[in-house]
Amino acid sequence: EKFKEISAAAEILCDADKRKTYDQYGMEGLEGQGGEGHSADDVFSMFFGGGGGRGPRGPQKGEDIVHSIKASLEDMYNGKTVRLAISRNKPCPDCEGSR
Repeated sequence: EKFKEISAAAEILCDADKRKTYDQYGMEGLEGQGGEGHSADDVFSMFFGGGGGRGPRGPQKGEDIVHSIKASLEDMYNGKTVRLAISRNKPCPDCEGSR
């Protein structure tokens, strides 16, 4: 039974159309009951506001930063931690980058 659930989930995640339908309407949308069903998100948005859609919230994430670190398999297994100093440009608090 668990294998069937995992297989169904993998099928939904691998198919872009099914995934979009699932994201919008849940399992009801995939079972042919149309997109008229209401999800828990819709109910919460009725009470607490919101556009009803799932859009990005807050500021956009920047590009990922990649740094190479030397670590042995033993270090990773034992959870070794290392310090990493990263330089980045940050707007000054006085002009907030407007100058």
